[in-house]
Amino acid sequence: METFTFIRELGAVFFCALACIAALAGSVSLFRFPDTYTRLHGAGLGATTACFSVFLGSLCVSPDLATAGRLVLIILFFFISCPTTTHIIARYAWYQGLDPWLSPRRKAPGEGP
Repeated sequence: METFTFIRELGAVFFCALACIAALAGSVSLFRFPDTYTRLHGAGLGATTACFSVFLGSLCVSPDLATAGRLVLIILFFFISCPTTTHIIARYAWYQGLDPWLSPRRKAPGEGP
């Protein structure tokens, strides 16, 4: 029984460490990427992965089946709502006229050869 408890706690530690790495990567993407859309993509991906990982870690150490069921419902909610929110923000930015960044090697359509 002690081995099973150790494996559950080890899984929780693994998922929490994964959440820290994802949150750090999402934070770095806010400073590293050149425009709003790529920053939003990196931050949204990091936030979704971090939330998902924390809840999976909590699921590993959940004390009973009722708590595990609630955590699964919360995971499903975040799995749907985080990318949807990111998409809504990007769509609003697009409709407000915020153009994506183009590298110096790529020209915008209609700018010539």
